[in-house]
Amino acid sequence: MKSLPGILLGLAAGVVVGVLLAPQSGKKTREGLSSETDNFFKNLQDQLQDGLESIRSQYNDYVDTAASKTKSVAGEAKRRAKF
Repeated sequence: MKSLPGILLGLAAGVVVGVLLAPQSGKKTREGLSSETDNFFKNLQDQLQDGLESIRSQYNDYVDTAASKTKSVAGEAKRRAKF
């Protein structure tokens, strides 16, 4: 845990040196980073939306199954109560 700040500082220094020594101009580098960041967040949003749809579908299936079983058990209880 004591080395974590040093690792983070080294990582930040590496990023700064990498950007300064990049073969492209700063403007092109920023545009590239911006484009990649936009793509990353769009993909993340799509994945989250797909995950939410999957969860919603599973929840609806569970509710339908539970409702069906409840009706079945209630019908069986009524049938047994008549005897």
